[in-house]
Amino acid sequence: MTAKPPPPPPTTSTLSHHHHHHHTLTSTTSLKLFTTTGKPSPIKSAGNSSASVTTTEATTIQRRNSSDESLLNLLRQRKTEDAWLLYTQSSHLPNPTCLSRLICQLSYQNTPSALTRAQSIVQRLRHERQLHRLDANSLGLLAVAAAKSGDTLYASSILKSMLRSGYLPHVKAWSAVVSRLAASGDDGPKEAVKLFRSVTRTIRRFPDPAMVVNSRPDTAAYNAVLNACANLGWTEKFRQLFDEMPESKCEPDILTYNVMIKLCARIERKDLLVFVLERILEKEIPLCMTTLQSLVASYVGFGDLEAAERIVQAMREGRKDLCKILRESSSDEIPNENENEVFEKLLPNVNYPSDYEPPLLTKVFHPNTRMYTTLMKGYMKSGRITDTVRMLEAMRTQGDSASRPDHVTYTTVVSALVNVGAMDKARQVLTEMIRAGVQPNRVTYNILLKGYCQQLQLDRARDALKEMADSGIEPDAVSYNTLIDGCILVDDSAGALVFFNEMRAKGIAPTKISYTTLMKAFSVSGQPKLANDVFDEMEKDPRVKVDLVAWNMLIEGYSRLGMLDPAKEMVERMKKKGVYPM
Repeated sequence: MTAKPPPPPPTTSTLSHHHHHHHTLTSTTSLKLFTTTGKPSPIKSAGNSSASVTTTEATTIQRRNSSDESLLNLLRQRKTEDAWLLYTQSSHLPNPTCLSRLICQLSYQNTPSALTRAQSIVQRLRHERQLHRLDANSLGLLAVAAAKSGDTLYASSILKSMLRSGYLPHVKAWSAVVSRLAASGDDGPKEAVKLFRSVTRTIRRFPDPAMVVNSRPDTAAYNAVLNACANLGWTEKFRQLFDEMPESKCEPDILTYNVMIKLCARIERKDLLVFVLERILEKEIPLCMTTLQSLVASYVGFGDLEAAERIVQAMREGRKDLCKILRESSSDEIPNENENEVFEKLLPNVNYPSDYEPPLLTKVFHPNTRMYTTLMKGYMKSGRITDTVRMLEAMRTQGDSASRPDHVTYTTVVSALVNVGAMDKARQVLTEMIRAGVQPNRVTYNILLKGYCQQLQLDRARDALKEMADSGIEPDAVSYNTLIDGCILVDDSAGALVFFNEMRAKGIAPTKISYTTLMKAFSVSGQPKLANDVFDEMEKDPRVKVDLVAWNMLIEGYSRLGMLDPAKEMVERMKKKGVYPM
């Protein structure tokens, strides 16, 4: 049997005037790896009376065509809402062009309701085994929209089903999902590596490179999967993928090396940070402020505030010999042998002779607000509150607007004061911040909420929530989780439930922490039955993964009251689900 040539690219005329970032997605070609099983029905000659179409059938076909034509017209005019209504009222399944366009337009809207609508179409097509009616373009866009909305598992499942059906998603679509997975919690980074592998494995099966040109990984795709490896601390895998880049005609860029800095920090190899900076300069990759920012953040993370201060001070003085300064301040720790082999390949300059003259920065970089703020976070972490506040003062008098305090700076100071229980001072900084014309954001208020809850000042926390809403800042799951936790501290399980319900009424999806915190509230107040109800809700929610913490909370609730039978029952149920007590 001869292989079927790939179908032509989907019509994209209506999508072309979109945002340029999405534009690249619209050029996707739907590639089929294999032919579909549906066989065409044999055509009979017109003279065969039994084959002549009855009037009813003709009317039905006509009605269908006219309905599809109306739908297509609405989609061409970008009247997505009207098109959706027409789709829901139609008794038949529209043609492939209409379905693909409708999914594309719903995905572009990027709102929770549009996403739910697009998902319902896919679900219907899956159910009716008609998924092949959609082109790669629409499925790719839906995957990107789902990933953006935080539903990475759904996004990943769409891409997997595309690969199974022989569709190849556009690199912009699949790498966006890899990128979101890499940065998400739980098994996200591992899933990101798996997804990257699945796509590249499928691409390699194509004998003709021209057929897969839109799907091949680019540098951004590699950076996304390398970021997953960095988050997992997988050095060997990182090196493997890094070595693969030239084969795929991809050059490491500044972001690749920024991710390498993150890997060094993750596996606690402070000694290697300076070599990454040297390698960037050696390869003449244009240095960006983010790299220097990442270095400062890494030293702060290691608790080496002296090295971080040295970088900031050198930059303030306009010096370019940063590599030399860092080499002088690095310690002679003996690293792990295996890791060394990996890094000798990634950073050949590790073995340069001792008389090697480190490269200079290509130009002078001055510290900016973000860098000062990172250093402040270091002071805050090590309990140096006075230094934190003093730095805010110094930044406020800076002549250079690029290093004036922003909302992150003020929020850091608010956080430092909240951590030591100085709520009145924290409140004062917030007032000062607003006076300086810097708007506090959700994070600032969430920190304030946490402070009031820890000080058991729940009334003030409620006031802060109201003030937040009055300033037009929508509370999120973190805001509510903090308040639910606050209720537990004052033994108010009823209040915790009120906040949980208010959160759901506002359409804010509860997180894993929301569920376990509410379970804790009922568990602590001796109501294991209610904790069990919350647990059941959590199991039904596809967005969250029930983990050991949730099971333990449940078992603890029963054990606390001496109800050992239900507790044992839970342990058994938990083992059946493949979760084992630690």
